[in-house]
Amino acid sequence: MTFTTPASDDSPTAIAADTAAASPVDAALAHAIVGLGRFGGVHARKLLALRGFQLNALVDCSSSARAGAELAALPLLSSLDDLPPGIASATVATSDDAHAEVALSLMRRGCHVLVEKPLCIDRHDGALMIRTARQCGVTLSTGHIERFNPVFDTVVLARLRNAAASHRQDQRPFMRFRRYSTRIAMARESVLDLMVHDLDLFAWVCAIPAEAPMEVLARHVDAHSVRARVRLGTLVAEFESGYASTPAIARLQVCDGHQEQLLDLRSSARSTTTTGDDALARQYHGFRRAILGQASRVASGADGLAAVTRACQVLHA
Repeated sequence: MTFTTPASDDSPTAIAADTAAASPVDAALAHAIVGLGRFGGVHARKLLALRGFQLNALVDCSSSARAGAELAALPLLSSLDDLPPGIASATVATSDDAHAEVALSLMRRGCHVLVEKPLCIDRHDGALMIRTARQCGVTLSTGHIERFNPVFDTVVLARLRNAAASHRQDQRPFMRFRRYSTRIAMARESVLDLMVHDLDLFAWVCAIPAEAPMEVLARHVDAHSVRARVRLGTLVAEFESGYASTPAIARLQVCDGHQEQLLDLRSSARSTTTTGDDALARQYHGFRRAILGQASRVASGADGLAAVTRACQVLHA
């Protein structure tokens, strides 16, 4: 399967734009949040104060759905059919198995859509989502928020990409990812929940295109974790993900020749300025730039589908 990824630009100018708030004169996009579960409330609270968006509605079909006190002034709707006219963009934060259906419905209404990762759980649904976005003339983005982790500033990103480009092709891993959550769940579930972050990061950091083939060289699954060694393009990487870890872990080890560097992605992701300029805010600024047809590091629908496809390769190897 071949994916088409829109042109992106990780130059200092484009990255700085992703981290900057919209100008007060820019028209705010009327926005809706669909799904108030694990992440929907976080997205909604962030959008309340984020310039460039105007949060107009919340949607959740569950009879037990509740909005927090700070969201009480917003209408809480039980169906997409109840959305008010004029909604220009939306976030899909439903359960993973509903991502495709909800996103397709929104795009057919003319909405630009940011879908929480994973984009979908079935790659065929993902291909339909990308076709639908193209047919409807809307932007489809995927919430691979690690792209906006402050650790990947312009200097670090340039250095990593230079190292990837000059790395000698061999069986030794260029990168090793280790990511664990405190959640209690089956280890295999971590592949589409946690490892998918790092599959996207590896491709994005190393500038590997979405259509590049991936080969699973080795895989091990036990009660607590999934470990995989893969070759993506010409580079080899190792991934490890799992649950029931205290504290949660997210680390990237870069092995370039005889030099190694360990990046703590979790501690960097927690850093937030007093102005609320965190990874989630930066992702929304990037999403808005993508909608406007400008260069951005936000993951496209094609990027999200590539990450899902690669995660499924690990699951079914």
